[in-house]
Amino acid sequence: MIVQASTTTTTRSHVATYLTDKMLLSLGNIIRDSGLNMQSFVNSRSTYEAGVKTWLNSGHLEKVILEIFDASTSSLVKRWDFDFFTDGNGELGFWFDPGDISYHLAKAGKSPSQCSYTIVVTTKPNRPDVAGWSSCNLRDTANLRQFCLGTTISASNMGARTSYWK
Repeated sequence: MIVQASTTTTTRSHVATYLTDKMLLSLGNIIRDSGLNMQSFVNSRSTYEAGVKTWLNSGHLEKVILEIFDASTSSLVKRWDFDFFTDGNGELGFWFDPGDISYHLAKAGKSPSQCSYTIVVTTKPNRPDVAGWSSCNLRDTANLRQFCLGTTISASNMGARTSYWK
């Protein structure tokens, strides 16, 4: 019985690590290929990793969002969403499709030079606190249209569906 519990914990930890790494890789690629400055992302990567991994492990993570906004008006220009889900069958396998994200990133186009970005997460209630994260509000998507890519990251019984707004 102890072996089973240990195996389950280790597997969930490996799944959370895999999903976190692939999602952060995707965010970095989107930021870079959108023509945005990577420095803020690089400086905060460990904070992003700690939050995402903690909330994946605890089952509280719902969505990771990259908001690209006009720095002078704070209005949303584009947005990328990674919606996390659990498949009850546990048969999704381990795979990652960065090519699909790159294809849609090319369709979305570069961001204007005055743009900046922020990374936001949504979680279920009663999530554990993680240093470096605080409450905030999402920017309005009313003037944007959503485009869904489908599942782009998968690990065991968890995955992330990706979409973007422009």
